[in-house]
Formats: sequence, structure tokens, C-alpha cells
Amino acid sequence: MGSTFMGLETARRSLTTHQWALQATGNNVANASNPGYSRQRLTLGMTEQLSVNFGGTKAGQFGTGVRGETLARIRDLMIDQQYRDESVKNAFYATKEAAFGRMEDIINEPSENGLAKSLDLFWASLQDLSVNPDDTGARSVVRQRAMTLAETFNYMSSSLTKVQDDLKAEAGVVSKKINDLLTKINNVNRQIGDAEPLGVLPNELYDERDRYMDELSQYIEFERVPVDYLNGETRGNSQRVAEGRIDIQITVPGVIDPANPDVLPEPVKVKLVDGITGGVGEMTESTYRAADAETAEAMRLQDMPNGKLRALVEMYGSQSGPEAADGAYTKMLKDLDEMASVFATAFNNAHMTNKDASGTDGRNDFFVNAGTNTNTDIKASNIEVNETFMSNLDLIAASKDGNIGDGSGALELARLKEKALSFAGSATTTTSIGKYYQNVIGNMAVEASQNANLAKSTFALLSSSDQRRQSVSAVSLDEEMTMMIQYQHAYNAAARNITAVDEMLDKIINGMGVVGR
Repeated sequence: MGSTFMGLETARRSLTTHQWALQATGNNVANASNPGYSRQRLTLGMTEQLSVNFGGTKAGQFGTGVRGETLARIRDLMIDQQYRDESVKNAFYATKEAAFGRMEDIINEPSENGLAKSLDLFWASLQDLSVNPDDTGARSVVRQRAMTLAETFNYMSSSLTKVQDDLKAEAGVVSKKINDLLTKINNVNRQIGDAEPLGVLPNELYDERDRYMDELSQYIEFERVPVDYLNGETRGNSQRVAEGRIDIQITVPGVIDPANPDVLPEPVKVKLVDGITGGVGEMTESTYRAADAETAEAMRLQDMPNGKLRALVEMYGSQSGPEAADGAYTKMLKDLDEMASVFATAFNNAHMTNKDASGTDGRNDFFVNAGTNTNTDIKASNIEVNETFMSNLDLIAASKDGNIGDGSGALELARLKEKALSFAGSATTTTSIGKYYQNVIGNMAVEASQNANLAKSTFALLSSSDQRRQSVSAVSLDEEMTMMIQYQHAYNAAARNITAVDEMLDKIINGMGVVGR
């Protein structure tokens, strides 16, 4: 038989439970603008039922009220994983898009100040010289246009090298950021491991860990591996819905043995955050060559995990090791060096077959290496006009027969514009200097456009994933107001129930059994 005061206890439980439900709703409203916060809901459950005999063989069970079961956050781990998958892809393509944007700004084609325009002006000055070979002004223009062309090569090379160095430095910063996030995740793991065995759900710690993983997904691809609650196992008094500790696993390229540099190691999975032991394995050169400040050396790009770090390394490129990979900047610098070398060699050789103003054979060092002042190992970074020609314009060989009025030699130099030359840059080919350059910037434009389109597509998918995640986890003020009204009415109804039971008990205690007193 139930207690006379059972109705009061049932109503009291309802009051207390709905008070806590209102508290959870109020906390949601307070954190509506808090990024990374997952809304929480108090799960309600029935208390133990009371068996009652109605007389004879008739019996039944009465509920004894309601209680809060779990204050859990509303989160979908599958949607979280989809979001992070899209985040790592978008970070990869967006980083490459930005790097290509800086390259396009430097190349700046077509424009009035680009390399193509400098070449055209140089060829035009030679044609003018062929018409007026005895004109000192025409010779001065040739020299000036040659200087401008060499300086344009120098500027493009130095600017690209500066950006390339920035990419390498940024890769080092990103690596440190990754290690910092891994350390933070590990620290939160420890706190979660301490709290869950006590039977509580550390929702704020779960949110904090998810925020770190969201940020980590921008830099590098990883796998979230649960540590606790596998195969039905729990720790202490942990709830079944507890998320437990996790490991972060990243697939990294194997380390190349210096004694066998031509042997490509297999990629390995490194457990960078060990939720059980609390150990953190930092991404140093011993485990991940691409994260070191001197990186992009001796590694396999195809083994690198996706993300911003890989994009930086791919754009930076490498110059040594097995399967040395030319990044976009390394490739562009090599193409410019090849272009400067072939152009300077072809011009010097043609200039040598002409006669200068004094009828002497032309020199083969009109363009030289600025470091050695010779015509060997000329690159975009070091090409310049020989200082000798700076002080003596008569050395410019514009004649074929040695006559000062003969400009056929200058005309032949101008025709180098259309002459087929052999290039061995990114692809061995035979074409004119102008068409080779058009091919170089055309390939850059195509690759930049592809990355821009992929960045746009992945951003759309990322936004869609984020919207789905927000629809599950984010706080809706309309929904919270509705729940608040529902809980408030339930609280008021429980209070009214207490009043009714109180009136009933008052009648029983004070109003019954007064006859005959």
C-alpha cells in the first residue's frame, strides 16, 4: 500500500525535475551566441513503480513520478565527421588557391609591366636598330630594354622565391599549431577520463575537444578513434552515453633511411594522442619530414595526409630525395630559369656572329651571370647585361659585314623572337621563347583555375555540412522558448498538484473523525 504522502513526493519530484529542465533550457539560451556550444537537454525518465493490490486477485502498478536521467548534449558524430572531412578538403584547395593568387600577382600577365611585354619591347628595339644601326640613341634603347628585361627576370625570380620561403615558414607555423592542438586535445582527454568514471557527463569538455578537432581538421587529415567503451566495457560508474577518451591517428610518410635514400618507405599510422597513457607524439622530422622547417625534402607527397599543411608543401615543392616533387613555385622558378638560360645563350651565340661598330667580331657575353660576370649558369635570378656594354654602346654587334651602316645583324637578332629553341624545363620541347612563356603561364592559369573551382565546390559542401550540424547541435531560440513554456506549465501543474494533495490531507487530518468528540 502506498504512503498517504506519496502524492506530495510525486509532485515534489516533478517540481525538482522540471526546475532542472528549465535550468538546462536557460543555459542553452545564455549560450545561443557561443560558437562551438552544443545545446543540452535533460532526458526525463520514470521513477520506480509501486505495486498495489486492489483487492482479491486484482493488482496494478502506480508511477511514483519523474526524474532526470541524463543531461546530455545534442550532437551527431557522423555529421561531425562529414564536416571535418569537408573542412580538410576545403583547407587544402583554399590554401593552394591563395598561393596561386600570389603567383599570378607576381607574374602579372597580360600587363604593360610583365615579362612578355619586356620581351616584345626588346625585340622591337632591335628592329629599330636594324633600320638605324649608326644611331647612338637606337643602341641606347637596345641596352635599356635589355636591362629592363633582365631586371624583370630578376624581380619575378626574387619575388617567387620570397613567397616560396614564406610558404616554408608557414608550414613550420602550421606544424607547431598542429602539435599545440594535439596537446590541448590530450589535456582535455585527461580531464574527461577523470570525470566520466564519477557518473557525470562533462559536456563542456566534450564541446571543447570538438572545437579543437574542428580546428585541427583545417590543417591535417586525421582519424578519431574511441578508446573507452569499446565492446561494452566501461570505466567506474561511467554512463553508457559517455563519449570517453579518444586517440587522434594520422597517416604520415615513412622516414627515409639516409643510408638508402633511394628506397621509398611505406606510409605509417602514428598515434599522436594516446588517450590511455596521455602521451603526445609531436610531428618532428623523425616522424613526419614534411612538418620540419627545412621540409619538403626526401618525402612522398602522395603519402601525406590532406589539409593545409600538405597544400603548403605541395606549393613549396622539393628539390632532392627519391621522387623529388616540384611544387608549383619550384616548377615556375625552374621554368623561368630555363627560359632565361636558353634566351641568353641563344642571343649571346647570335650576337657573337655579328660585327660591332668597329668591325670586330661580336662578343658572346652580352647577357651574363651577375655573380660570375660570365655567360655560364645564367638563371632568371642572376641574368644581367654585361657591364662592358653599359660603358661602350659600340660593342653592340648590329652588322654582318662590319659596315657601320649595315643593320642586318640586328635584324637577325630580332628574328630570334620567332626562332625555334630547345627547352628542357618542365617538359622538353622545341618552340619560340614567346610561345614557351605562353605555355608556362597557360599551365599556371589552368592549375590555378582548377584549384579555385575546387575551393569553391568544397566550400559549398563545407557550408552544407555545417548547416546540417547546426540544425542538430545549435541553439534555436524559438525551440528553447517553446520548451521553456512546456517546462513552466509542467512545473505549475506540479505545484497545483501539491496544493490539491495538501487540501486532501488537511481534510483527512483535520476534518475526519470529529463526530462524537
